[in-house]
Formats: sequence, C-alpha cells, structure tokens
Amino acid sequence: MLKSPAVAIGIGCMRGTALATLEAGVDAALRGLGPVRVIALASLERKRDEPGLWQLARSHGWPLWFFSAAALALVPVARSSPRLARSIGTAAVAEAAALLAAGPNGLAADRHGAPGEPPQLLVEKQAYQGVDGKWVTVAVASSRSQP
Repeated sequence: MLKSPAVAIGIGCMRGTALATLEAGVDAALRGLGPVRVIALASLERKRDEPGLWQLARSHGWPLWFFSAAALALVPVARSSPRLARSIGTAAVAEAAALLAAGPNGLAADRHGAPGEPPQLLVEKQAYQGVDGKWVTVAVASSRSQP
C-alpha cells in the first residue's frame, strides 16, 4: 500500500482572518493533490499571535511552525513580491514557509543527515479572499525524503 505524500503548507494572511477563510484557502490549495499527509502548517513569525492559524492547526492536528522574515528571505521562490519585502522584510511568505517546513533550510536530508532531494512546490502561491473580505495566500511543498 502506498503512503500518502507528506506535504507542508505555507500560509500568509491578513490580520484577523477568520478560520473559515483559512480553511477555504487551504482546501482550495489541496483540492487537486489527492490524499496527502500534512506534516506542518507554517507562516511568518510575526503571525505567531494570529488566532485563526492556531485554530486551523489545532482543528487538524497539524504542527504549526513560524519562521523569521530573515529565514524566509533566504529561500528562492519564483513569485516574489518587492512590496512585501519592503513592508515585512521578505519577498515571500507562503511559498518560502512551505519549502522551509518541508525540509531543513528548504533542503531535504535523510534521517542520517545526508542530502536528499530538495523540497518541491506542488502548489505555487494561491491567493484566496474569504467571505470576511480577508485575503490568505497558500502554497504546498513536498519532499520525497520525508518519512
């Protein structure tokens, strides 16, 4: 029996985004992937106090990780935002957070620390606007070296 692929979900959101909006954004991003095993939900460190992210993680039993803007800024992504870089110090949140959460420093390693295949974006950043009028961005990364 084949295991469902392990994925990490990177998420960026406006302050006060409702759980329903976060759920809908994640559902839309995962829709075309088939069965997956979520190993982490990840975002920007300054979102650590965002209740909706904690509710989302708790409701699914997903670990919630936060990365500094400096760490996210080091991850190369195809769709960066200069405006975001000026305002928060990183040009990407969802994609960079997904890649970092999928493997240490965005680089996969096997259980012995040997280099593995780097994490891959399965879903590039998608923006979703909820009924609360708030926007969420979601990206999904997978690493073949994940257990």
